[in-house]
Amino acid sequence: MLLPRVLSAIVMAVLFVCAVFVLEASNFIFAMAAVVCLAGWEWARLSGVSNQVGRILYAAFIGAVCFVVLNYNLQKTSLYLSPLLWGLALYWVIRYPTQLIWKHVFSRLLFGVFVLVTTWSALVVLKQSDNFVVWVLLLMGLIWGADSGAYFAGRAFGKRKLARFVSPGKSWEGVVGGLLLTQVGVIIFAFLSDFTLFNWCVLAVIALITSSVSVLGDLTESLFKRHEELKDSSHLIPGHGGVMDRVDSLTAAAPIYVLLLSLAGWL
Repeated sequence: MLLPRVLSAIVMAVLFVCAVFVLEASNFIFAMAAVVCLAGWEWARLSGVSNQVGRILYAAFIGAVCFVVLNYNLQKTSLYLSPLLWGLALYWVIRYPTQLIWKHVFSRLLFGVFVLVTTWSALVVLKQSDNFVVWVLLLMGLIWGADSGAYFAGRAFGKRKLARFVSPGKSWEGVVGGLLLTQVGVIIFAFLSDFTLFNWCVLAVIALITSSVSVLGDLTESLFKRHEELKDSSHLIPGHGGVMDRVDSLTAAAPIYVLLLSLAGWL
């Protein structure tokens, strides 16, 4: 699986670069809608919908909701749902497997609509910013930094399980390592951007919250996959699983990150 995995990674990297540096706003909005629709097709499976027609209809519904949000310019407003969504997800992860509400297909489908639409909204709001490239690269850096730092710190020091029943491989030591690595990145970014001490502190808080929530996004998808006894959300990406397996952290991090940037007055 090494060759397909490497080739898929190269293709995804090229698509990411094109999306960030090449696509105009309207094309970017359409492209991100297509991505969340694919993720929606997979989310239906994670929610217990095995029928292919039902999964396609759910993906189409996600696209329709994105269109309504765009038509009424509700992108920023929808982001205020994010703290509630991920607060609920945190409760589900902590209480797994005793909490029952998430086990219902409708509950997971409804949760997925809000998660995917707010993710799309966050990216659209970022695209409309004058500093889109800077902010989106910082977002991806926080997600990748938290993930990479957690991996290496977890392997080296991991002893205390983070969520034993949801994702046994993750540890508290790994999470702390990931958060520390992202803070190092924030210091470098703030220095290169000539931030004041106050702005650096604000950014450090935003980074801390964003990185923490990105872990929750990963755990939430793991919870749904474990319940449905699935290893991957799909097999769309050779060697990597599905779209949701690549963007699970982003679905949590992006809306919270963009909301915090907006509240800070930077968007």
